[in-house]
Amino acid sequence: MDFPYYSGVPKDFSENLKWRRDLLTRAAGDEVFAEAAYRMCAEDLLFYINGFCWTYDPRDQQVPNKPFITYDFQDDAIGEFCTAINKGFDLAWPKSRTMGASWMALTVIEWFWHFRYDLSFLLISRNQDYVDQSGNPKSLFWKIDFLHQNQPKWLLPAGRWAGWRDPNRRLLHVKNADTNSVIDGESTTGDAGRGDRRTAMLVDEHAAFELNDGYKVLKSSRDTTKCRLFNSTPQGAANAFFEVVHDSAAKVRRMHWSEHPIYSAGLYISEKVNGAMTVKRLDDYSGDVTVLRKEWEQPKDMKFPDDYPFILDGKLRSPWYDTECSRCVSPQEIAQELDIDFLGSAYQFFDQSFIQKLIAEYCVPAKMRGELIYDPITLKPEGFQPGSKGNLHLWFNIPGSNPILDNKDYFKGKKFGIGSDVSFGTGASNSVTSICDLETGQKVAMWKSPNIEPGRFAELTVALAKWFNGGKLIWDASGASGRVFTKRVVEVGYTKVYYRTDEEKFRKRISDQPGYYLNPEDRAIVLRDYRAALEGRNFINFSEAGMKETLQFIVEPGGKVEHSAALNSQDPTGAREAHGDEVIADALVSRLRIINYKEPDQDEKEAPWMSPAWRLKQEEMELAQRQYDDW
Repeated sequence: MDFPYYSGVPKDFSENLKWRRDLLTRAAGDEVFAEAAYRMCAEDLLFYINGFCWTYDPRDQQVPNKPFITYDFQDDAIGEFCTAINKGFDLAWPKSRTMGASWMALTVIEWFWHFRYDLSFLLISRNQDYVDQSGNPKSLFWKIDFLHQNQPKWLLPAGRWAGWRDPNRRLLHVKNADTNSVIDGESTTGDAGRGDRRTAMLVDEHAAFELNDGYKVLKSSRDTTKCRLFNSTPQGAANAFFEVVHDSAAKVRRMHWSEHPIYSAGLYISEKVNGAMTVKRLDDYSGDVTVLRKEWEQPKDMKFPDDYPFILDGKLRSPWYDTECSRCVSPQEIAQELDIDFLGSAYQFFDQSFIQKLIAEYCVPAKMRGELIYDPITLKPEGFQPGSKGNLHLWFNIPGSNPILDNKDYFKGKKFGIGSDVSFGTGASNSVTSICDLETGQKVAMWKSPNIEPGRFAELTVALAKWFNGGKLIWDASGASGRVFTKRVVEVGYTKVYYRTDEEKFRKRISDQPGYYLNPEDRAIVLRDYRAALEGRNFINFSEAGMKETLQFIVEPGGKVEHSAALNSQDPTGAREAHGDEVIADALVSRLRIINYKEPDQDEKEAPWMSPAWRLKQEEMELAQRQYDDW
């Protein structure tokens, strides 16, 4: 979008005010000049904003009403929103707090309403008062009214200037009598925009919507307009805004505080040089700054950079940012309000900085990938088919043309645990088998795919267990998919399995029910112990994807540990617990080390297939399965 007149507008605060005063004075006495200025506004949005629009900021008690003088990052964002409206695509603005995003979005919409014909816009917020409430500066329509109250009569549509009651201004609605364009508002209490047709929509502070409302807006507005602007600070990953930013085709334009020329004055970062943290200045600002730290009783005036108490933690910082962090009560508030950190803005169960440290220390790509070939009847491994996109990841190399036959030296004397998280196999979430060397605690292999049904996944997992020296199986036996997996393990007669144990009893009695049952309480126990295993380096995870997935687990009010995506009630499978799949598989196999799972005596080892001992063990497991089904 072109801005042919904008370059002539002074941007210095005092000069801009003088220029505005002179322009308005001349236009008041010269209709021809006023008409020319009107046409310039109609042709150049940034000329219009920087010449005739005002904003309101009550934090500045001396000058709460301010001329809207845009910064460079705001010019970019405004131009992109105009392009999205004209070409028809969705846009997402994840942002730090106090970046002026709502004012920018509303001013763009108002400009189209003001100067373009027969357009229709819809404003959405989480409740009606935030959309339109008389006297409430937080409401969206209040801001539009404020723009008009500070413009001259000759610039406004008929009946739309200060002192007049506009007959076209009703609650949640304003119509331009000159252009026939309208702006309407709705809250999320209904299906916002459903059955409607709009030029564009603004969905303001989308992450703050109630969970179901956030997804309702997505569904109801998809056919309403080709252009939706989703504007919000992050509030964790368990909401629709997170999915818009990370999983949709919306064009994402982050608005980070470091782009703001006031907030970024004195920008710096720290880095390690010769073993010591050293300040690296990214901005040449010097002068007086007001500094606040949590341990101080009151702010202090200092000279920057000479007297400044730099914070050496490797983060991008500035004096403004440091002070704002001191005013925050938690790392989650900093992540949400300042850092545009979706995961950090929730109360994470796993420590983010420590997980990143473990990733740097241990995580490497798999050394081999491919697929396991096995007999479909006996489930005996027969071969390995290499492939760069294979579902089986191996963090070790085996010489020879057939790893199944050439693995004796690598596997000799080793004991392995096999942990599995079972999905429905519909593509919504992964089924994962994680394999661990029980002596070293190293994760040596993983199989992962979202497109395998539970029964076939059980067969594959048993084949993997047979390959890995007859390793011990532990899996999530809860839910429909877990029941199918359990039933198939029983049917194929694999007996080296974990049996349900009452984890809360002092004497942990082992039942005759195979598999681990991840009810909410036991899930918390497993994840807590897995976190401790990682912290103690008793479980070494080479999978970067699996380690990063830990950061998606959050602590809900009341202490329940949940995967953020599981809070999405729009999950098409209805499986609130079927997320964080690789983490659950890792946590389960790690548990085999934690509980010191002992090898059975020689006579308890897996009997030959179809032998009398095999048949007897199968009858015992089938009986346990029937008891479980009855339970």
